[in-house]
Amino acid sequence: MKNIATILVVGFFTGILTIYILNGKVELNGLLVCFLSAGIVALGFLAVYLIKKLNKK
Repeated sequence: MKNIATILVVGFFTGILTIYILNGKVELNGLLVCFLSAGIVALGFLAVYLIKKLNKK
């Protein structure tokens, strides 16, 4: 679980850095996009976890 949290945090900050490099500033819309993308990645991790858990039964 520690690796998943690290991946989400690094992905979020990478998104913020990319937005800053492209636009020269970070706006609220950019932060919302980063939160949304981190949430989508988290849902992917959850789906893989649930599939593995169901296959063990």
